[in-house]
Amino acid sequence: MALAGNLTWSQMTILPGLVASGGALLFGVNAWCLEHRGGLWRESLPVGPGTVFAARTWVLAEFLLVASFTTMVLAGLRAGVPTAGELAALLCTWTVVVLQVVASAMRWSGLRPFATDMRSARATPAPPVVMVGYSTKLAVVTTMTSLIFSGLARIDAWQVSVLVATPFLAWSVVRLLHARDTWVDPVARARVVTTVAA
Repeated sequence: MALAGNLTWSQMTILPGLVASGGALLFGVNAWCLEHRGGLWRESLPVGPGTVFAARTWVLAEFLLVASFTTMVLAGLRAGVPTAGELAALLCTWTVVVLQVVASAMRWSGLRPFATDMRSARATPAPPVVMVGYSTKLAVVTTMTSLIFSGLARIDAWQVSVLVATPFLAWSVVRLLHARDTWVDPVARARVVTTVAA
């Protein structure tokens, strides 16, 4: 779609959010279920829960960053040379939506864990109705964010995009830290681990 769409740079701001949302639905919204019963073994290891949370968050962020960056590069092949404002808006959108999606996914993983057998080809990380809810929330948030930066791409001053991105990033970091606090709490962590290992 990125290659065939022939999108302009301002239109490309929609791509990072779509890719990040899709990736989170596959691997993020119930991140701890990927270990299934291995979560019980992992909890017996002498590794701090904050380190485990940071590692899982980093892997999810890496995946989303690489997937969305690849999509942007493919779309950029037909878009010509961007202005500084267009490039700044796209890069800001990329970082903002990925952090938004990671923060949401890790938060949901701690608040609403589900036991899922991921060995089936038809398995989903959560029940279908819950996945629809996650999909809708991610789509609305990332699309609205992308539209804001799409408008900013038309402004020549690249600094405006950076200034607008700053509060978005700060809010997502706060949400991510709250999700970390949930995971570090031993009672909450025990609930998550026993649920996904069931």
